[in-house]
Amino acid sequence: MIPFALRENLLTADPDDCMAQVVSEKAQIFTQDKIDAEIIKRGGISEAALAAVRQAEKAVYADIIADGGVISTDLFSTSFSISGVFTNQADNFDPKRHVVNLNVNAGVLLREAAKKAKPFKKEGNNTDPYITQVKDGVTGDTQAIKLGSVMEIVGSRLKFDKKDTEQGVFVKASDGKEYRCVPVGDPKPAKVMVMLGADVSDGEFTLEVRTKIGNDHSTLKNIKSGSFAKSLTAVK
Repeated sequence: MIPFALRENLLTADPDDCMAQVVSEKAQIFTQDKIDAEIIKRGGISEAALAAVRQAEKAVYADIIADGGVISTDLFSTSFSISGVFTNQADNFDPKRHVVNLNVNAGVLLREAAKKAKPFKKEGNNTDPYITQVKDGVTGDTQAIKLGSVMEIVGSRLKFDKKDTEQGVFVKASDGKEYRCVPVGDPKPAKVMVMLGADVSDGEFTLEVRTKIGNDHSTLKNIKSGSFAKSLTAVK
């Protein structure tokens, strides 16, 4: 089942129409360990054998990508893209100006499985921050964010008190550490600008906005938070 809530649609002029936002629930998040446990439950493979296969699989995938190869399986497929401006036809790739992006798309098996998932509406008016888009303010990339660059975050109810360290934009990096991003300018309800610190570990990260500002602009006792539905990648 896919839980969703209705929120105001910021993309149209109609003040009453809504759009669906899928609500993340911890019970529905399957980490690699949880997936492996489900595989073992079904029988036919031991925990040790699965661990050995999984380790080899990860190494093979990483080597393929590092060599510039493309993966195409029933589960997922990959492709590369390059961000940044090339000055002319004679220009070449410069890691200081250009970024290699890894794109991952669902394979046929996952696409067919997704058609079988049943959405259900969660009642109640959700007033938490809602993020619709994140992009690198310099390159314009919506997947790869350069360390030390400004992130532009668009959505609703994003405004926070930048003087309160409990509020703001927080990222959880690939090393498991959490970082609070330094605000750039004054946060607005529909858009905030923050710096992705150069000290953040490169690799995938998740992003969350936390605020104590209510819909009536009052200060709340408890934090309201909203996470971006997609993982982003911090690049050097």
